[in-house]
Amino acid sequence: MPPGGARDVNMTTFEHFNDELVSIDMEIARLAQLCGIHMLQPGVAEAVLRGDSTLCNADNPVAWEKLRGLLVLHYHVVSEAAATDGVEAAAEGVRRALESVRERMNPRQQ
Repeated sequence: MPPGGARDVNMTTFEHFNDELVSIDMEIARLAQLCGIHMLQPGVAEAVLRGDSTLCNADNPVAWEKLRGLLVLHYHVVSEAAATDGVEAAAEGVRRALESVRERMNPRQQ
């Protein structure tokens, strides 16, 4: 077992999932902008997962397919995080990733 025991391993795992989730969610946000989709509106993520391309306000099939694939990957990473670190830790990772994406996509004006 590494120095610090299982807690260090879990923290490293949590940080890995969080970093991965931030990267995935940042790209999802960028692609959603290209498609003219507001991902945080109720029901939108589910509609994207179902393949409802009528949500797309811009004709960009490449961005749409990437968006849909990354959304599936997002849910897979969250599922893995929940299985590894627990549901509460996974939910915290999602919250942190969303906060990070919001800050990057809407930087505060100084």
